[in-house]
Amino acid sequence: MFKPLLLATAALLFATPFAAQAKSDFAPISAEAQVAAMQRGVNIIGYDPYWRDGGQGNYKDQHFKAIHDAGFSTVRVVLFTFSHLQADGTLDPKWLAKLDWVVDEALKYKLNVIIDEHDFEDCSKDKDACLARLKTVWAQLSARYADRPNAVMFELLNEPHDALNGAPWNAMIPELLAIVRKDNPERNVVVGPTHWNSPHDLKDLVLPDADRHLIVTVHYYDPFRFTHQGASWAPPAITAGHDIPFGAPEEIAQISKDFDAVADWGKANHRPILLGEFGAYDKAPMDSRVVWTNAVARAAEAHGFAWAYWQFSSDFILYDFKTQSFVKPILNALVPESKE
Repeated sequence: MFKPLLLATAALLFATPFAAQAKSDFAPISAEAQVAAMQRGVNIIGYDPYWRDGGQGNYKDQHFKAIHDAGFSTVRVVLFTFSHLQADGTLDPKWLAKLDWVVDEALKYKLNVIIDEHDFEDCSKDKDACLARLKTVWAQLSARYADRPNAVMFELLNEPHDALNGAPWNAMIPELLAIVRKDNPERNVVVGPTHWNSPHDLKDLVLPDADRHLIVTVHYYDPFRFTHQGASWAPPAITAGHDIPFGAPEEIAQISKDFDAVADWGKANHRPILLGEFGAYDKAPMDSRVVWTNAVARAAEAHGFAWAYWQFSSDFILYDFKTQSFVKPILNALVPESKE
């Protein structure tokens, strides 16, 4: 851990909040009510050149309008914050201004906003360096958005795994929440289990019992050999897969069985659930992608989960920037009644 980051973290923790204004737009809402309001969502922007300097990027006002008009209620804003930490530990003001625009656009179109810290790969390698940077990031973001409406939520870290599996992640959660709660004592925060937010790790997730403004997230990409066939970053056997179908009755039934277990955990622990990611990669057969996507979305809704599809653009795509139009089969699988 480098010294400037330590100094910046200490200074930020005791600084006057960035968003200290005469009037706050925030009003508390329960985690359960928040999930009910979030309904259907989509992951946005993470891998888009929007974050680069020089006015690059594909996202415009029209795309937030399109998301709303298509029937979505939530956007999960995928952020790689670590690369925008300056030498003194502060986040680049130009980058923060870009994030402000994204939040403002989403709120303009009455979309819920999840500010998702997505540096999961860096965090998987070095838990101590990860914790230091997450503390620095959340000290700034939580203060900056403290006066925003309750439609804005924070997600502490996407898909903790490897170095964060087990006890290390459970130990981090209260430390990070303490920073967020300094300026946002009642804002809803999204947090999930380890092994890439695996539903199977819910049994090992330890949350502060007194903090009821928590929404638990899981990700779902089963069966993986189907959803990731042809993906270059997957294990070789998965990358080599092609033309693998999905849609047998027992395959569809398995989704509901898997979500039964998640719902049971949520009820036992009095925690509402967000299905924060799900999707089938572009190289899977389109007809099977449609069946799988529809089955997952409907099963999530039947179990009372909010959900966010992975993702609007880049890959697994819902929207094609080349044609400036939705990929209709995927959109209709997600939102059958969409008028887009």
